[in-house]
Amino acid sequence: MSTVVLFYACLFGATDCVLAQPTIYIVRHAEKINTWPSGILDPYHPLSEEGVARAESLATVFDSGMIDGIYCSRTTRTIHTALPLSLKLSLPIMESTACQDTSRILDFFGEIIRKFSSDQSVLLISHSNIIPHLLTKAGLPLSCWKEFGISGQPGEELLISGYTGIWRVDLSLSMNGECEGFTRQEFWSGGTLERRTETP
Repeated sequence: MSTVVLFYACLFGATDCVLAQPTIYIVRHAEKINTWPSGILDPYHPLSEEGVARAESLATVFDSGMIDGIYCSRTTRTIHTALPLSLKLSLPIMESTACQDTSRILDFFGEIIRKFSSDQSVLLISHSNIIPHLLTKAGLPLSCWKEFGISGQPGEELLISGYTGIWRVDLSLSMNGECEGFTRQEFWSGGTLERRTETP
């Protein structure tokens, strides 16, 4: 498998890098409050009441055993989005600069591949202008951008809109140049995602 992600995993010493391709789930932080001092969007901008409710809803999506790691940026809104799920699953919330800095994404994917096995999954809670880069650097081709909610063109600012999407990336399939390996669904109405099962 010749992929950028696999290259990074092998480069930094993952002896089982060919097999270790965990699943990544990506969500945007929940809604933030509209009124905030000076109207400045800063790391401390908290969730609104609707955002708190959505964070609670996110916690109902994942059952025990479905997530093995939770990562987010160092911002109040992503941490508070992760908190209900973190408490439910008794998993720590780990900070990743890649959830806020696109230049760190490939290194972070390499870290995930080294740390988690093919039957494990991690959740990334990030931002509307970072999620497109998480997806594209995981292998989502331009032809699939619209289907997966990415607005903008190469060289422009890329964004996703709304707060209800969950993107699922299967790193073992995501770098084949097609949409295979990626799925997107809504979670506002609750319910649980299908559990991932190992294939021979």
